[in-house]
Amino acid sequence: MSQKKGGKPDPAAHEEQPEAILPERLFVAHTKKQLHPKASRAAAAGLICVMGEILDGAYLLRLNADADEAGGKEIQPRQVDDAIRSDNDLRRLLAAWLLERAPATGTEPQPVQQPVASTPDGTLGGAIDRIMSALSPDESVTVSASAKSVLAGLLALLIEQLMHAADVLSTRISSNVIHAEDVRAAVQMMLTGELRQLADREISRATA
Repeated sequence: MSQKKGGKPDPAAHEEQPEAILPERLFVAHTKKQLHPKASRAAAAGLICVMGEILDGAYLLRLNADADEAGGKEIQPRQVDDAIRSDNDLRRLLAAWLLERAPATGTEPQPVQQPVASTPDGTLGGAIDRIMSALSPDESVTVSASAKSVLAGLLALLIEQLMHAADVLSTRISSNVIHAEDVRAAVQMMLTGELRQLADREISRATA
């Protein structure tokens, strides 16, 4: 079984192939090069790992908040913010995005800012739902529409950044094809610490 940070079993790990959650066309849209099938699986696995960590942190914050917020069961944007800010690896990864948002305070809903335009077909929102369903199969905790919008925007931003980095790395070896190892190297450049190790492990499983 996959693990999350801290060595505990990762409830956000999916048994299904990662490209079923994040289809290849999401990555193809950000490069003019050919994309090897294993590269698509590598990109999906790395990004699902990152989003799983964010959702896991927000999920735990939502559970802890229930003691003070009776009846609430939806993850809100402020919990997404706090989950990222409280994790060193996530905070480094998304530092630029966090600078555009005021720190979440109190219990009032925070204004939602899309880092990039959302996908019109709802693919990214659907991916968020599928990752969340592994964390809370009984739907005792769900993701609010505003939080899903924030998370989908973050995922779109990460897809763009990852594919750009993989494109640059493949160019350095004069290749017209992005391979899984280009994506792996791009993920290693983007991530730090334990999150990098976890994502690399998921990429290995997805491309074996």
